[in-house]
Amino acid sequence: MSDVYHFQVNLGGMLDILSNHLYKSPDVFLRELMQNGIDAITMRRKQDPDWKGGQIAIQVEPGESLMLQDDGAGLTEEGIHRFLAVIGQSSKTELVNGRLPEDYIGRFGIGLLSCFMVSDSIVVHTRPAQGGSAHIWTGHPDGTYTLKPLEDCPVGTTIILTAKPGMERYFKAEKIEELVRYYGLALPVPIYLNGSTKRINSLPSDFSGVSREQLLSFGKWVFHEDFLEAIPIRTPHLSGAAYVLPYRTDQSVKNSHRIYLKQMLLTENGERILPPWAFFLRCFLNTRNLRPTASREDFYEDEALDEARQEFVQVIRAYLARLAQTNPERLRTIVEVHEQAIKAMAVWDEELFRIFIDYLSFETSEGTLTGAVLKEAGEAFWVGSVPRYQQLRSLFLAQGRLLICTGYVSDQELIEQLAKRFQLPIHPLREEDMETVLNEVTSEEKEQAETLLNAADNALQAFDCRTQLCRFLPADLPALYALSDQVQFLRQVQSAQESSTGVFSDALACMLEGIEEKPLASLYLNANNTLIRRLMHMQDEALLRQTIKILYVQSLLAGGHSVQGEELRALNGGLMMLLERISYEEWEQENED
Repeated sequence: MSDVYHFQVNLGGMLDILSNHLYKSPDVFLRELMQNGIDAITMRRKQDPDWKGGQIAIQVEPGESLMLQDDGAGLTEEGIHRFLAVIGQSSKTELVNGRLPEDYIGRFGIGLLSCFMVSDSIVVHTRPAQGGSAHIWTGHPDGTYTLKPLEDCPVGTTIILTAKPGMERYFKAEKIEELVRYYGLALPVPIYLNGSTKRINSLPSDFSGVSREQLLSFGKWVFHEDFLEAIPIRTPHLSGAAYVLPYRTDQSVKNSHRIYLKQMLLTENGERILPPWAFFLRCFLNTRNLRPTASREDFYEDEALDEARQEFVQVIRAYLARLAQTNPERLRTIVEVHEQAIKAMAVWDEELFRIFIDYLSFETSEGTLTGAVLKEAGEAFWVGSVPRYQQLRSLFLAQGRLLICTGYVSDQELIEQLAKRFQLPIHPLREEDMETVLNEVTSEEKEQAETLLNAADNALQAFDCRTQLCRFLPADLPALYALSDQVQFLRQVQSAQESSTGVFSDALACMLEGIEEKPLASLYLNANNTLIRRLMHMQDEALLRQTIKILYVQSLLAGGHSVQGEELRALNGGLMMLLERISYEEWEQENED
């Protein structure tokens, strides 16, 4: 039969794990001490329901020492050996059928070790509330400890730390007060510093009964911001408030929240508990029944955390719905500042879409219009490319037609939902729809432009593009490029093939060769334009071909399309020919003179 051995714990290695891997900062030593004090007070209240005490007192000798005293349950001699000397053994874990009750903060039995990050010794004075002698326990970072009887000791526990070199900044009253407010602002037990009768931490446990003005004032005190709105949060998992930032922000900016577990600060990072669109909010939240990670710096991913997320979303949605009914001007102000975030919410949340769509704005050929105006606007088209929209905007404006730009984040999804939900005649602009803004020319004009059109087709044959002569407004736009979805896909493949090498490039080349009949794009020449009318009467086909190539590339660029190598060479060739023609004509003119 094999022997049974016990693990040997290297305390120095444990301290390295604590300071360099588990905890982000030595700051947490005070959090752990307050946590132990609160749990000791909770334990004493369970043992004696008639007991009315419960407080934590901190004394600081500047730059030298710190003493934190609670009047909680204290420890017996057996408890000292069991819980202070065994790493990973928490004094709270076996109170109820071997499981940790939900009203205790501590869980892992390693919190006291964090004090070694700021002190080379941990001295504990403790007397149990249920009777028994007092003791003084002294722990050292080499893994040894001493235990002696103690005569003069009140009921409860006192932790005494002495500053080790380089950590003196943590042993100053200002720093301790800052950390108490940071970690323990929401704690239900009063905390006093250096004999003052004024508690450092003071906060309502339920925000649902607090007025808007009080919530905003509290938010300004905590976050140093003048917020636009304060939204009280009260759900089975969460309590607190969500504050609307007074300026625009985006998802890349990580806001600093205050998120507490059992009223002790757990994290400033809201990624685990808040939805992605909440980047325009800063939250002060407390939860009692979510599980922390071992470092107590985030939440454990489980079903309860998912429920808390859903609850948060529902509260925000319900509040905004009430605001739309009771104070639409305030809601409009929020939308004006945080439209990007609200659009991201409204895309996937039908209720938020219903609330916000009338307030959301969209760029159109007739200026910025809200969803409410678009409902009454009649027929409209949308394009998902900003450059393409900019190319067509003046054309639609001149003809009194409405074009919507959906090239911004969330806009296309919202416009499609708007059209579908309210059965509006708003459609994507396709190549075949261009006929709605293009007017035919006369047969006489077609005859006049025969040479131009033949030269244009020859010039653009290599680019799978055909030309058409038509009339459209504005007159100062000489040409307009339009392509179908098929042509757009082929152009993307061609661009990828040009910029690739090796096997991938060969595969793309094979794809292009496998297309038997390539779809054609269209270049519309504007018969209202002065340049086009001059070209209609020109008979120099070589000059016409080069000019058409220049107009073709210019239209590509105006529409926001990628320009390929062959097209750039065509542009350069056309410009060079025009420059040579100009230089030759100037030379002839000089010789005649």
